[in-house]
Amino acid sequence: MPSLIDIEEFHIELIDSSTGKGVNGIGWGEQGQVKNTVNVRQGLVLSLSSSDGILVGLGEISPLKGVHPETLDEAVEQIIEIQNALSDSGFEADLMDCESILTLDGSLTMYIDDLISRMKDSKLVSSTDLVASVRSGLEMALLSLASHATRNPLPQSLLKHRHLGKASSPTLLPMNGLLTRKNKPSSINSDSGISFNAISYSSMKVKVGHQRVEDDAIAVTDARNGESKHVRADANRGWTQSDAMQFVEMLRKHDPNIDEYIEFIEEPLQKVNTKNAPWSLKDQVEALEYWYDVTGIKYALDESLAEAVLYNEDGLPQIMASIKELLANTRGCAALVLKPSLLGLENSIHLAALARLELGVGAVFTSTFDSGVGLAFTAFLASLSDTIGGQESRKYPHGISTFSMLGADTLTPAFESYVTKDGLLNVASLGRSIHGLGLDEIRDYTDTVNGFKDTSIYNADATFQSTSSTSDTGREINIHVSLPLPFSDEIACNRFADLPQQPRWSPWLNSVAYLEEESQTEWTLNVRGVEFRWKAISKVLDNPKGIMWESTSGLKNQGRVEFLKVSDDTCLMRVRMTIITPRIIALAFNASGEFVKDFVENKLLKWSLESFRDVVKADLALERGEAELGDALFGAVEGRSNAIEATLSYPSFDD
Repeated sequence: MPSLIDIEEFHIELIDSSTGKGVNGIGWGEQGQVKNTVNVRQGLVLSLSSSDGILVGLGEISPLKGVHPETLDEAVEQIIEIQNALSDSGFEADLMDCESILTLDGSLTMYIDDLISRMKDSKLVSSTDLVASVRSGLEMALLSLASHATRNPLPQSLLKHRHLGKASSPTLLPMNGLLTRKNKPSSINSDSGISFNAISYSSMKVKVGHQRVEDDAIAVTDARNGESKHVRADANRGWTQSDAMQFVEMLRKHDPNIDEYIEFIEEPLQKVNTKNAPWSLKDQVEALEYWYDVTGIKYALDESLAEAVLYNEDGLPQIMASIKELLANTRGCAALVLKPSLLGLENSIHLAALARLELGVGAVFTSTFDSGVGLAFTAFLASLSDTIGGQESRKYPHGISTFSMLGADTLTPAFESYVTKDGLLNVASLGRSIHGLGLDEIRDYTDTVNGFKDTSIYNADATFQSTSSTSDTGREINIHVSLPLPFSDEIACNRFADLPQQPRWSPWLNSVAYLEEESQTEWTLNVRGVEFRWKAISKVLDNPKGIMWESTSGLKNQGRVEFLKVSDDTCLMRVRMTIITPRIIALAFNASGEFVKDFVENKLLKWSLESFRDVVKADLALERGEAELGDALFGAVEGRSNAIEATLSYPSFDD
């Protein structure tokens, strides 16, 4: 059961790649006009832990002005009330059925509603009506907490429980590129390295409705640039019927092949207002269908869908039934555009299922310029959505490329590091990287971007920390471990990246040797008289400093070691590693995969990290001429090495 919420505020600079300044036209209505510039994205990262403190889940609360109905201050006030309620000694949260929650069948909403209702009955919170961003943040945290409890990264957990274990693991998720208002098409697809500028997306979305209709049409056709690249436009309900029709005429004038490549236009028409009657989705769709009948260009619902869901007093089942009835006989709707941070995560999946299974249209998940935490959850839902209904409806790339406009990130490594040059997101790797992460592990970022560095993350006497998971077969082991180091990130990285020195602090390794290419190495180890040998490629990292590797033959393993700067003289060493346990090791140790995981995590890696710390401390002491201290530290390392060697020579773990 959840028992503690920790929150941290973030401030991230937004940068338009073509102007080097803030991003123009973010939001809906007046907020979406080109004159509006957003320079900083603000929000909260929350960490929700289990009552025993072992399990943890992350979430993000970051309402976007002009999209969310609430302000950040209102969201902060509400989450602090909930935080205080969970900390109240007289309140105890109910047990959570993790497997039910991961099905996204309504159990998550029911759990949150019951939790908040009980807090209200106890007079610990002022209202049971959660604002959109707080609800979505709690959903993220509870889902990741549940996945931690079930020992699988969230993307795999969602697929497994949604499809009753029949779905394959998530792989690569297609994303569309984004050209915001005032952005120039020429700013994309350059060759400036692994960054947004180097990404070639298969589909580009262009924000329109802020300039002459012909200029908007030119911007869209320029984004395709004559290539076999799909495009879509987003008018944010910015045009009259006549303007929207003229836009299509201009599209065809400037690109005769545009009909083959345009996917849809999001919300091309202004909000339809009928005299003496409130706005309705029915009136809006009728106007859009007329536009489609005249132009032949499909549309997608975004603001209109959100308005129909958020401002309707009926429950979601009734709302979905109305949407189904309304859209069942339409021909022009191509997709529903879904913003989980606004609609809620569970509601978004229900709407995606409606789109794909009942309406036969696409479900496009998109961000609200969230940080990496929020983007990760949007990506996980998008990946799950693409598995619903098989191939019955078209799959469109998802709107998650806003990471390219973040001047920093709440994730380390940043969200963009999981994006390929082809505009695909490695969902499986992203899921593994944030599995079991809590706020303490990303606080080094939030403290830095707020203008100071909190050195409380470093403690010379702090103990080794770890979290891990195993696959259903027990053979794939994912381990995250960390240890504070009493020297700089530069010293740590330089010493650790000298790979042939690895056996000095990892005595379970026989040798590490460079091959002809310095990025390639050969590793050997000996377990119970059985020698294992593998080759690997590695790459030194710069921000943060560290090294990443992946085996190319032999023992299958990959990982990343990062040295996160805390001060000029301290850093945090963080290791993330995945290993496929050879069957012969399990047989040699006469133990389960779970037991092997615990041994690798709590003995081999723990001892190795502590030995690395002491070896470097000893080397530095000797370099300063402090021979007595250096010898004492080497003695500690030798004792730990003897313990490792003795353990590896035991007949079985039971000894």
